[in-house]
Amino acid sequence: MKCEGSDMNSSTGPVTEASSTITEEIDVASTESIIALLQKCDAEIFNGYQEYKPLLHDDILQTIENIAGHIQDILEQPENGLVVFSGCGTSGRLGFIVTRTFNELQAFKQQPEVFRYLLAGGDKALFTSQEAPEDDPQEGIEALKKVSTGKTKVVFVGITCGLSAPYVAGQLDYCLDHPEVFIPVLLGFNPTSLARNIKIDKWDKTFMQVVDRLQKAVDSGTTAYVLNPIVGPEPITGSSRMKGGTATKILIETVCFKALYDSSHRNATLPSKSFIDCYNVLCEAVYKQSAGLAKIVDMAGKGLNSGGSIYYLGTDSLALMGLIDASECPPTYGATLDDVRGFVEAGYATLKNADGDLSHFGRHFRISLDNFEDLLLTARDVVIVINAGDEETVLSHIRGKQCTKVLIAFDEAKSKQAIFDHVVHIDTPKDAMEELIGQESLEVANRMFREIAVKWCLNAITTGAHILKGKVYRNIMIDVKVSNNKLFHRAVGILEKLGHLPRDTATEYLLRSIYNTDNLVGDIMEKTIAQHVAMATPKDKVVPVALVAAVTKCTISEAKTTLSRQPVIRTAIVNALQNVGK
Repeated sequence: MKCEGSDMNSSTGPVTEASSTITEEIDVASTESIIALLQKCDAEIFNGYQEYKPLLHDDILQTIENIAGHIQDILEQPENGLVVFSGCGTSGRLGFIVTRTFNELQAFKQQPEVFRYLLAGGDKALFTSQEAPEDDPQEGIEALKKVSTGKTKVVFVGITCGLSAPYVAGQLDYCLDHPEVFIPVLLGFNPTSLARNIKIDKWDKTFMQVVDRLQKAVDSGTTAYVLNPIVGPEPITGSSRMKGGTATKILIETVCFKALYDSSHRNATLPSKSFIDCYNVLCEAVYKQSAGLAKIVDMAGKGLNSGGSIYYLGTDSLALMGLIDASECPPTYGATLDDVRGFVEAGYATLKNADGDLSHFGRHFRISLDNFEDLLLTARDVVIVINAGDEETVLSHIRGKQCTKVLIAFDEAKSKQAIFDHVVHIDTPKDAMEELIGQESLEVANRMFREIAVKWCLNAITTGAHILKGKVYRNIMIDVKVSNNKLFHRAVGILEKLGHLPRDTATEYLLRSIYNTDNLVGDIMEKTIAQHVAMATPKDKVVPVALVAAVTKCTISEAKTTLSRQPVIRTAIVNALQNVGK
């Protein structure tokens, strides 16, 4: 039941953290070229990467079929069964989206809602990074215990793109302790040989050890799965919100939809390959609008560079993809919580999250269109309406406002386009998709396909906009927030690569920046990564300061002065590297 890519090139490190050769010059590309490069990267999701097993490999498809069979059993006998999707950050947010979708389908059929999601940090993490829970295996275990109480059969899907999340590691380990209840599935995009093998704080295992235990359980006859097609490096190094997030949504929707279809059609079965092929033809349709998307990138980049914000507005689950995209920008690009925000009609009533209304946590948790009305828009802001071009409940909030108004639409005829400065229409390849899965399945799954089309669009827009803002050097997000264990190690890797530093030296410069000192005395070097992360999380430009100090051999204070004089971080880094070369 093990299903993974080959171990070739394992000495180069995890594929999910590798630098893509496709996008090495994306930071100096035109907006049209940025979109073209993203398209080439996304094509690897379906076409494969090097000699690894791709998404459509027979072994991967067979594993999908097997997992779908277990979920089908729960759909047909739901009394004591449960399907749980769990993850951190983007992985957990997409688990929420899929849970929401399939519970609604179950409710429509008047069947029990058997899908649940677990997100490190709880529902607050739908909008903001919750760093400490992501790195806590015990918190993951307790959450899984709580949600599965009283259940006798649980399909648990632990999602971690890099095979690295401690929160998920704890849950998988707990599942293996209780094989009479749990069918554990590890979903990620690295070969198992490249799972993280660094000790997890306050725990007695590494992720690699959990993977080894999972594989031994499989070999001994325990029902368990590793589902890890290799989809290639991210276009922006390590930014698993992009290809990793897309592949996650494709896989868990395919598994669940097949289970749902097969349980409803006694004399027919849905081929997983055909369902995945629908995403492929849809991807091609999205990128046919590359010129229109490039224009939005240009608008969004100018908006951010002038101090404006990007706002997503909509009425349904497509707008929720905007909320997710916005949540990913602060940890990825060091963006503020105000740089990119999403709003949806009826707020939490539309979101349908487990914890309900979270607006009491502060303004960044206020997500309704009425909350959007509280903002003072300027000509620097860009408002992107998602498939609601004829919805007066949305249009009334932007009509007559100074902002740049953009529409992304599927239903061109319904759009009141005169109000918008720019419109991109995604022409869904309905005939090709019907030929693959039939009219009935397409009608049921249409929302899922539209969601992922929106995801491709919004990921491209915010990626391109932050490139234009100077947040990317080559294809590396140089202003990454050091806000969890994974990002701490990524920050060290950035300093290693760009500064040509040994790992120990890179770690030392990162700590100097975190603690604002040139002398790492006292107990700093004895602190845990979790303690370093807690210190780094509220700070800005930790990695750029460390890199400038490292390559120019200056003090931390001098590095900060350099960056204050040149606010475009990419330009400051380029200047520092050029000065060293003279």
